[in-house]
Amino acid sequence: MNILRQSKWERFKALFLRVKTDERGVTAIEFALIAPALIFIIVGITEMSLMLLTTHLLENATYNASRTAKTGFIAAGKTQLETVMHVLNTRVASLAPLLDPSKLTVTSTAYGSLSDIGQPEQGTESLGTAGEVVVYTISYPWQMFTPLIGNLMGDENRIIVLSSRIVVRNEPFN
Repeated sequence: MNILRQSKWERFKALFLRVKTDERGVTAIEFALIAPALIFIIVGITEMSLMLLTTHLLENATYNASRTAKTGFIAAGKTQLETVMHVLNTRVASLAPLLDPSKLTVTSTAYGSLSDIGQPEQGTESLGTAGEVVVYTISYPWQMFTPLIGNLMGDENRIIVLSSRIVVRNEPFN
């Protein structure tokens, strides 16, 4: 049949059938529709993995610093606080590009007994003496890398405070 003799409807029908059966480029269009959600999920998983790694590192650093302090160990030429901070900074330095040790907030509060924890007017800011209960808290302001996830989870500056806390009783050191 001659193409000039076809009606507009027949030409449209032939074009429609040709386009309907032509599936070239469909994969690219489907990927374009799914890619933003897929990338968001991958970036979110990566961001959360880094946060969990940092939290684990803080937990480990808190444990090691409190362990050093509860034994009463003091390195030569240093105070007990300097010795504990050296242990803490050494542990945190393993993630040096991601973590800035200068942003760590470290508090240690000594109590006479476990029942004094959280009571008003109890506790002193120190590493404690022999037999005292000490609460060590380490906090780090984690800056989210991705703005969208940071706005969803963090504050207005995309910061989430990661913290670790441990309670120990000091050994009877001299």
